Amino acid sequence: MELVNTILSGNVALFELIIRRNNPYLYKIGRSYGYNHHDTEDLMQETYISAYVNLAKFENRSSFKTW
Repeated sequence: MELVNTILSGNVALFELIIRRNNPYLYKIGRSYGYNHHDTEDLMQETYISAYVNLAKFENRSSFKTW
């Protein structure tokens, strides 16, 4: 994924695009597990922090959404 490579190259502001693209999907998953709105938002934030910290481990073998 070129976007990931660009972010890893130093353009960290583009991580916002990953967030915007995946928010609806993550929100739907959180709610489907029975979490309320606020807990789902907390889980989403933790997910994005973890993804950002581990972004260099993304191997482009799958879509970012399934990673």
